[in-house]
Amino acid sequence: MKLIWLYGPPGVGKLTVAKELSGLTGYKVFHNHLTTDLVRSIFPREMKETGGLINKYRIELIELAAQKNINIIFTFVYAKKLDDAWVRMIVRRVKKYHGEVCFVNLVCSKQEIKKRIKHESRKGYTKIKSVKTLDAVFRRADVFSSVPYAENLVIDNTHLSPRIVARKIKEYYKL
Repeated sequence: MKLIWLYGPPGVGKLTVAKELSGLTGYKVFHNHLTTDLVRSIFPREMKETGGLINKYRIELIELAAQKNINIIFTFVYAKKLDDAWVRMIVRRVKKYHGEVCFVNLVCSKQEIKKRIKHESRKGYTKIKSVKTLDAVFRRADVFSSVPYAENLVIDNTHLSPRIVARKIKEYYKL
């Protein structure tokens, strides 16, 4: 099983690239907002158990995919240091079933991200849609750094189409 872990700041184009990569590889897309939106449809963001429940569903789904040898593309906003323990745990769970985690850090200029977060495609999810909220995220966490304890393919997609980015990922990881 391969878990292609697409990560980067909000609005960088993770889901768009994931869909393109899925079309090239047949891998299933696990968009992280599916679990967020599921939990938040019942429980408010402020409730302390909300984050744990979202992570529980993500862990169980990824681990079952590894167990059943189902290749997936997972999208995620990685916050350096804040998410390290959780990311390591997912890697252990995938490796437990002889799976492989392939990290892809999508980066983009902040100016371009601020344009992208206003795109119509974001409206169906609980995604960040305002520059004010995005700036708060940038102040609160380092969402541009690579996962420090693993090999990473870093792609600046400021001026690249999602299809070109997907092809680069496919070639690099021999998917």
